Amino acid sequence: MNGPIKRLLLSLALSLPAATSMAQGLSAGVFLGSPMSGVTVSQYDLRLSFGVKDLGVAVDRVWNLGEWLARPDLSLMYGYTGALWVDDDNHKWGPRAGVGIAMPMGTGNIELYGEAGSTWYWQDDATFKFEGTFGLRAYF
Repeated sequence: MNGPIKRLLLSLALSLPAATSMAQGLSAGVFLGSPMSGVTVSQYDLRLSFGVKDLGVAVDRVWNLGEWLARPDLSLMYGYTGALWVDDDNHKWGPRAGVGIAMPMGTGNIELYGEAGSTWYWQDDATFKFEGTFGLRAYF
C-alpha cells in the first residue's frame, strides 16, 4: 500500500465518532500528576492506573456525573472513588475520591482530561493530601 492510501485509512479510522468508541468502554492513556505519572487502562466504569515515574497502582470506580445526577449539562464531568498504593516513604496507600472533566478532541476517539481529588493516607502521618492529574486517553 502506498503512502496516501495509508494516510487516508488512518485518518478515517481516527475520525470515528467518540460516542461509538466510548460505548464500547475500553480506553487507554497516559497521565502526568501527583503522586504518580504513568499509564491508565479502563473498561466501562473500572479504571486501573499504573505509576511509571513514581511506582504506584490505583484502582477506581468511575461514574458520569451527568447520568448520576440526571443533568445532561454535566455529561463531560465524572467522579471517581477507589484506592491508591504508591511507593513513598511517608504515604503508601489509602482510599481516594475526586472529580474530573474530559474534553473530546474533535470528532475522534481521543480526549484530554483533568482530575482533582484527595487521598486519605493511613501510614506514619495519616493525612489527607490533595492530588491531581492531567492526561490523554483513547477509546477503542
